[in-house]
This record gives sequence, C-alpha cells and structure tokens, in this order.
Amino acid sequence: MNKINELRKGMRKEGIDCLAIVPGPNLYYITGKKFHLSERPVVFFIEEDNLTFILPELESQKLSGLDVNSITYNDETGPQHAFEHFFENRSFSKVGIESRLMRHLELRLISKDSEKVVDSMHIFAELRTIKSDHEIEMIEKAVSIAEKSISSIIHKLGSGISEKEFASELVIQLLKNGSEPSLPFSPIVASGVNGANPHHFPTDKIVKKDELVIIDWGANHENYFSDITRTFATGKNVDPKLLEAFELVRLANSAARKKSARGVKAGDVDLAARSMIEEKGFGDFFIHRTGHGLGLEIHEEPNIKQGEDFILSSGNVYTIEPGIYIPGLGGIRIEDDVLISSSGCRSLTTLSRDLIYI
Repeated sequence: MNKINELRKGMRKEGIDCLAIVPGPNLYYITGKKFHLSERPVVFFIEEDNLTFILPELESQKLSGLDVNSITYNDETGPQHAFEHFFENRSFSKVGIESRLMRHLELRLISKDSEKVVDSMHIFAELRTIKSDHEIEMIEKAVSIAEKSISSIIHKLGSGISEKEFASELVIQLLKNGSEPSLPFSPIVASGVNGANPHHFPTDKIVKKDELVIIDWGANHENYFSDITRTFATGKNVDPKLLEAFELVRLANSAARKKSARGVKAGDVDLAARSMIEEKGFGDFFIHRTGHGLGLEIHEEPNIKQGEDFILSSGNVYTIEPGIYIPGLGGIRIEDDVLISSSGCRSLTTLSRDLIYI
C-alpha cells in the first residue's frame, strides 16, 4: 500500500481527487496484477479513501489478495451500467488519467465533462524513476539473459544469413535463456546501408562481407526489461568514414557514462555525448536523444535528451545510446543500460564496446 499512499500524495499536490488507471505498467507497478487491454475495459480508481476496480466478471479472480472494492459486468450487460453505478453518487473536480495509455473506450466511460480530465503520467513517473533493489535485480537479470543470448549466436552473422533469419535466431535464444515470451521489442538487425535507419525492421537482405551491422535487442525478466545495442563488422575492409564514426560513438558513449552521476542534469549527459560527435562534424547524423529510462517499459522516464532539466538520483536506470546514421552508407549505435548509485554510474551491461569483427 506504500505505493498507493505515495500516489495519493501526488494526487493531493495536483488537486486530483480520482485517479483512473488502465491495464499496463502502472497498474502492474501499483497492484502486482496483470490484465489484458481488450474490448472489455478494466479501470482501477484510486480516491482519497477508496480503491475500486471496474472489470469484467471473468477477470474478477485476479483481485484475490487485494483489499479493494469491485464492480463487475458481463458480456450481456456490458460495462456502461457498471461505470454509471460507480459515478452515481460521486463528483470529482479532477480525474487523472494516463494520457499515453488510456483509450477513447475508457475515456468516454469515465468522463462526461472533458475539462475534468487531466494527464497524470508525471505522478507515476516520479514514483517509478527510482528503482528498488528488487527492480534493479530484475533488470540486471534481463541484461544477463540478453547478453548470453547474443553471445551464443553472434558467429552466425558472417555465414550469409539474412537480417530476418538472424533476428529469428536471436528471439529463440532469448526465450531459451529465460526471457518472458513478451519481449520488450522485436530485435533490430540492420546491416550495411540499412544501419542508417535507427529503427530498421529486419528484412530478407543478406548480411554481406565488410559491412557494419547494428543489433538492438532486449530481454524480459519478470516484466522488467533490458535494452542493448552493439555494432559489429563482418570484415576488415569497412568504409573508413564508418570506422571514424564508430570510434566517435564509442567515445561519446564513454563520455556520457562518465558524466552520469547524482545531481547531474539529464540534459548534461546528453550534451557530453552530443558535443563530442558535433565537434568532429558528425552532429547532423546523431538524430535522436542519448537515452531513455528503462524498467517496466522499454521507454520511460527519465529522458536523456537535449535541454532536459531532470536531476539524476540514486536508483535511476536508463540507457546511454549515442549513434551516427549516414544515409546511403550505414550507421553505428552503442547502447548500455546504466544505474545511478551513491558511488556514481554503474553499467549493467558488460559486453565489449569495441568494434567486434565477425
């Protein structure tokens, strides 16, 4: 209940008298329960003195062990009456919602007056950016699974395999090594010119000799994620401009890790990486933020981006992933998962950041 008490403090600060939470990472974080986001709406309402779930009858067994009220509905009656019953004798000045998660399906059921609905994502972010020892342990295990998985098959990269085939092999290894089936994201395998696209989807393109290959992948351990990127070479005759860019990205990654510490602005971590790349004339090819928070979501707070005033503190876990992407030539990204502690910044990832030749 400590998490709910902390949420209520945030609600009082914002003048929110009801918080409406839908299935997803925030609901799991607060209750430890997972629900499907489907055509049958599930909403958990937090008030100052009440906790109420509205959910389909077929999901009601999941509330076992929770000290909450519940209103259920079935497929015949539908959810409308259940929500009307909840709001029947209630009047809220502000209803807080998760703007990145709530759909129109739930929104129309909880609000007759759109002016009463306010975004409350920042309240959850303030809680979730500080990871507990247990959460850190789960993320470290997810890192370990991901690293073991890539190490077992990386030799296949030079065997005439396609991007799709390698991505498939990597998924199999992730599952074999203990990842939950719901991976954080589908692995990115971007070879040659495809490396210029940061979010490339693997294709039937064959990985050729003397190319750089960006591989971005992660594992899920008990709903906590890892997110790692390394860049590999399939021969010694890689374009010299790409080799120069690789060394810059490696140094930028190092600079951002060294800058990361308690009391430092997230924007200054981004600047440490970005300035190094810009000074060598590659600034136009670094086209995304330096990193993002990591935990129950693959992208969460804090944002390690330009001008971000968020002050880093112990328990923050985020990625450091500078990259250079040159259209028509290729790209490089080196991504680590790091933890801020009382003694500074600790990398949870252990794979070499040097260019590895396959």
